[in-house]
Amino acid sequence: MVACFLATIISPAAGQGRVSREDVADRILALDPRWTVSFETAPSAPAGYDQQMGYVPLKGGELVAIDLNEGVVKWKVALATPLTPATGDGFVFAAGDSAVTALDQQSGRTVWRTPLDSPISTPLYWDSGWLLASTDAGDLIALDPDDGRVLWRNALASPVSVAPTASGDRLYISLRDGRVAAISLESGLSLWAYPLNESVTGVLALEDQLLVGSRSNVLHSFELGRARIRWTQKAGADIAGAPIADDKLIYFAAFDNVLRALDRNSGNLKWTRNLPSRPAGGPLLADHVVLLPFVTTDIVAYVATTGVESFTIRAIGELGGVPFLRENTRPTAPRLIAMSRDGSLQGFSPRVEPPPAPLAELPGVRVGG
Repeated sequence: MVACFLATIISPAAGQGRVSREDVADRILALDPRWTVSFETAPSAPAGYDQQMGYVPLKGGELVAIDLNEGVVKWKVALATPLTPATGDGFVFAAGDSAVTALDQQSGRTVWRTPLDSPISTPLYWDSGWLLASTDAGDLIALDPDDGRVLWRNALASPVSVAPTASGDRLYISLRDGRVAAISLESGLSLWAYPLNESVTGVLALEDQLLVGSRSNVLHSFELGRARIRWTQKAGADIAGAPIADDKLIYFAAFDNVLRALDRNSGNLKWTRNLPSRPAGGPLLADHVVLLPFVTTDIVAYVATTGVESFTIRAIGELGGVPFLRENTRPTAPRLIAMSRDGSLQGFSPRVEPPPAPLAELPGVRVGG
């Protein structure tokens, strides 16, 4: 879960009592632009991120690494990729020309390159030491992140359709042929598959369920251990990206321009919020605030418990996807990173109000004699 970017700023003083979720949201300091980086050519895909840098693939055939604290170019290499890079364990992983290339995070130096027998269909996926690639031929392949060796291969006969999601020792995927499936991360063996026969927009595995949004205007909750739907919640249009969840509620947006919150156990509707514009993707969660990007320049924050609008962040241009929230940064460091459709990358930091200056004069009183 994304670490709270509010807690270090809005902690209640001793003796002031407990601060409610709504009070916390009302006292959030605004996020202001800290830096902006523009590129000579447009991006070929959304950027990939780790906690220190963003990795932007450009249509000009370069991969550029940006320091997220300062907004400066750390390195760039000639590497063409049409897909978002993956990151993990000090590496950047890029897909292109039916091959996976691993780069050193700090220098951009090529560490290894593994050719595959089919083009890679979706962005590479990294989770807890596992690097996975899905090919046009329908194979799901696990690679050793240290040297690029193929660890296992599962011939699924269909490419993965959206970013996978992991829980424990299992990987959950949706396939272009309409199946939702569970895979053993250790062996690559298929554990179960469900013929959903819907076009999936995003998946999220929790400790107790698998959430699947689709273009059939529904969000499904699956059991983790078997191919069974627990409950389904309808929307008025396609689901936008993947849902998010905290310990009580599940949040998702749809293209009927409504943000919804559901009870995590039953799937019952808890609140809805009409949106001012079309979502650019799924929501993000930062402490008790749900952040939702729009196809405009706006990222709007809503109180998680009620759906009440809290504040708006405005980017330099129309948003090109879901922003990135950084974890465990210092209080004044950029916390939110957003990319516009034209390729400008922006870092947003909490606003620091200047301390009050001493008055030279008070009403009716001259200070200093």
